[in-house]
This record gives sequence, structure tokens and C-alpha cells, in this order.
Amino acid sequence: MERSVAFETESAGEECFKGKKGGFRALPFIFSNEMLEKVAGFGLNTNMITYLTDKYHLSTVTSQTMLFVWGAISNFAPIPGAIVADMYLGRFMAVGLGSVACLIGMVFLWLTATVPGARPPECNSGDQCAPPGTRHLAWLLAGFAFLSLGAGGVRPCSMAFGADQFSRHPKQRRARILQAYFNAYYASIGVAFTVAVTAIVYLQDNVSWNVGFAVPMGLMLLSTVSFFLGSSLYIKEKGKRQMFAGIGSAVGAAIRNRRARLPDKTVDGVYHHLKDCKLAVPTDKLRFLNKACLFRGTKEDALCNGSDAAASERHGHDGKRPCTVDQVEQLKSAIRVLPIWSSTIFLALALNQSFAVKQADTMDRSVGAGRFRVPSGSLAVFNMATMSLWSASYDRWVAPALQRYTGNSRGLTMKQRIGGGLLLATASTAVSAVVEGARRRRALRGVTISAFWLVPQFALAGLAEAFGIIGEIEFFYTELPKSMASFSMSLLYMAFGVGNLAGALIVKVVQVASMRGGRTGWLVDNLNVGHYDYYYWLLTGYGVANFVYFAWCCWVYGEEGKNVEWEEDDNTEQP
Repeated sequence: MERSVAFETESAGEECFKGKKGGFRALPFIFSNEMLEKVAGFGLNTNMITYLTDKYHLSTVTSQTMLFVWGAISNFAPIPGAIVADMYLGRFMAVGLGSVACLIGMVFLWLTATVPGARPPECNSGDQCAPPGTRHLAWLLAGFAFLSLGAGGVRPCSMAFGADQFSRHPKQRRARILQAYFNAYYASIGVAFTVAVTAIVYLQDNVSWNVGFAVPMGLMLLSTVSFFLGSSLYIKEKGKRQMFAGIGSAVGAAIRNRRARLPDKTVDGVYHHLKDCKLAVPTDKLRFLNKACLFRGTKEDALCNGSDAAASERHGHDGKRPCTVDQVEQLKSAIRVLPIWSSTIFLALALNQSFAVKQADTMDRSVGAGRFRVPSGSLAVFNMATMSLWSASYDRWVAPALQRYTGNSRGLTMKQRIGGGLLLATASTAVSAVVEGARRRRALRGVTISAFWLVPQFALAGLAEAFGIIGEIEFFYTELPKSMASFSMSLLYMAFGVGNLAGALIVKVVQVASMRGGRTGWLVDNLNVGHYDYYYWLLTGYGVANFVYFAWCCWVYGEEGKNVEWEEDDNTEQP
């Protein structure tokens, strides 16, 4: 739906695009790869806690902790993946290899449900369940490992690779296309998630886990094939090896020159820069880092200032390679976004709805005259349905309406969208606490309430994702140089990785602290005995404090969209 918006608003721009590669013609292959991969991935992840508790006989807390750790590894993997892609492989090869690794991981998980002895035996009639042995966990963890490895290639590069297809458009037209593209990308993910939590979860709960894992595996195979089929249409950015080395050089030069004295005014002629470089003078933001490219008056400095890259490699004070203004500004841009990045870690905690699946197991999930029972994991469809509807309608209706009041062509600034996402995520945890408290009180009186009482918290989480995550993606992609596109995408997943680790730690601490003195813990397997509502209230308090911190970070950062005009090398394959 959202893709049609991009086609309508930018058809003229596509006509002006004379290259034989890239543009909208490449997107069907990229979107099909991403959607099929997400259907497969969500089909596994959404209901995995049920598989671990029912088939591997793990406790709810152990299962959740394992999923938190797996999620953390999968979300940290994009950091080295982005570095390797941006410096060596390029985004095309990173997505391709990542897709193959994800396919291998899904094969391993399918084998746990298919091969006799690959998982613990079924519980006997006396409810005695054998715990998983080493060989059982080996199959499971091998699947998790390959999926995490694949995530390191696909997650940071897939969206950025799609954005690369518009790299030859004029700057302002490209900005409008990218906003529509990011919304369309997330809307497509919503469609994929909807299919995963309805069709695939239904197969897992009502047919068999064998079939429930075989379908995602087949979809992942189609995803990989479709991506490589479009190879001849793609614009493929080459790796830029000096990018992270340049940032490292800037850090080292800043330390070496820490005692140097900066001029009172930032003027040209006293800073190192490459010949004909757009950035001849550093900005005054984080001004102490300007010492890294300060011209200190040595003979070598004179040779390097305004010279080409080769000369800069050959000369330098103290035998060190001089640092350029461009490298310093790249370092500044990465440092400046980190405080806002840290405030988005809360989204990973709030958007994780694994406990809601266990709540739904204790609630009335029947609908219709035929008393059809909705699978517990399928309730998450309300999350993605809300997110998809909002993302698909934002550019067409919401942004123009908001523009009348804000004067911003995007409707809301990127930081406002992130802030809105944080507030909605906090509201989601508060609603979760209220609903769980009501469910527990009625359950203790012998009353089972409808599982559809969980819909509001899922819907709020979906809106939080539509506001916060898309705003975060656009913010990082816009505020960092294009050569760091994969890295900017990986920041999102790194926030989720830290959030997963924080979630695992919070679950462990809450469980241990609440069981002191022989009391019943908050997060025990029997939800009616525990107090999961207290856990949600704890997250709500964290969300309120985090939003105050986010507001301070925004004030410190200043106005967005005022970054320097980066000096980008032409590392694109020509058609």
C-alpha cells in the first residue's frame, strides 16, 4: 500500500533517473527477500517460548531468559556485520550471505522437530517431564547460532541496501523518496508479521511443529533465491575500507594532540583537509575534537594540508598519518547520536510481548459460533496490524494534516516521532499491568476473561513501533554519513540487543528479589500465583524516567537535519 504512495509521488523522479540499475525496478526483489525472511523469522520467534516450554520442558523464566539472550546476540551481531559490510563485502554480499546463514539455522530448528531424539521425549502420563540433555540443546543452539549469524548480515544491510537504489537521485528528491521508502519497508514487515502470527502459528499449535518449522524454512529458501535473482538490477555500493579506520585515526589524533591549543576562531588554513574537499573547516560542535585535525605548522603538515589522499598517507607529524576534517566530523556525528540512541533501549523491553503469550494461554481465546480458539501467539497480529496501518497512512494522510500545524513537511520531526514512540511504549506497559492485575484477580475468583483484553496493549506497542522505530531508523540514516549506512541501521539492533540483555537481567533480578524470605516470586510459572502485573509496573516506571532522559538528550543534541555536507567517495558500481 505504502509503496504505491512512493510510486505516485516520485514517478517524475523515476523518469529523470537514467541509469540502468537501481530505482524502483530493483525494489520488488529486495522487498520480496525481506518479507519472506520476516515471515519465516517471525513465524519462528513469535511462538518459540511455547516450543521451549512445551517441547523442551523449560520453565517460563528459563525460556524467556534464553530468548532474551538469543535476541541480544542476534541484535549485537549487526555491529560487526555492518563493519564488515561497509568496509569489505558491500551490502549486497552481506545480505546474500546472511540469508544463506538464516536458511541453515532454520534447517537446524526444523530438524529438532523432525529427527527422533533431537529433543526431549514427551511427558509421561504422570506429568513427569525429562529435562533437555546436551545433545538436545546442541541442535537447538546450533539453529539459534546460524540465525544470529545471518541476522548480522541481513538486519543492518537489507534496509540500507534498498535505500542505496536511490543514491543517484538529487538530494531533496531522494529525501522525500526515503521517507516513503522507510514507511513502506516497515509496512511490508507488518504484512509479513501478520501472516507469520496467524498462518504459521496456527500450523504450529494445531498441526505440528514439524510442519510449523518446515513452512518458514521453505519461505527462507524462496527469500534467498529471490534476492539473488535481482542481482543484475541492483546498485551495489562497494566497501569503503578507510571509513572506520578514519574514525579510529580521529580518536588517536585527538588523544595525541590533547594539549594543542585551538585558535579562537574556526578558520580555514589551520586544519588538515583533502584537496577540493567540501569540509575545509570543522564545526564548533564538540570543538575539543578539532585538535585531531589541527595544522601544527610542521613541514609534514604543510605538505599534507590540502593535498590528495596519497600525500596524506605519506606525511604526518610524529610519524602519524594526519587526520582530516572529514574524519573528525564523522567521529562527531557518531558520538552525538549516542545519547539519543541510549534512550531508545527501553523500546526493546516494552515491545517484547513473550509474557503476553503465556497470559493468553490462561484466558478465553474462543471466537465465533464454532468456538474457534485463537492461538496465543496470533494475538500479536494486533501489534503489527496497528503498526502497518499507521505506517501505510502516515505519508498520505497523517503527515499532510500535521504539516498545517507544525510547518514540517514530514509532519513531525524525527525526534518527535521517537519521543512519541517512547511515550506510547510506556503506555503499553501500563495497560499491560492493569490488564494482568484484572486477569489475575478474576482468575483467583474462578472467572476466565477474554484474551482480547490484551488487544489494547498490543495495539499501543504497534503504534510505539510505528512512531519510535521508524523515527529512529530515519534519524540515524539521515544524521550519519551515507558511507556509514549499514552502521546506522545496526544502531537500531544494538539498542535492541542491549534491551534484550537488560530484559534478561531485570527478569533475573526481579525473580530473585521477589523470592526473598521464602515468598512466592513475581514471575513463577503459575501466573495466578505470581505477580506479572508488578513486573509491568516496574517497566512503566522505567519508561517514565527514560522519557525525561530522552527529552534532555534532545535538548543537548540541538536541531536535527543540520549536519555537515559529507565528503563521500563514489564507491558505486556503474551500470
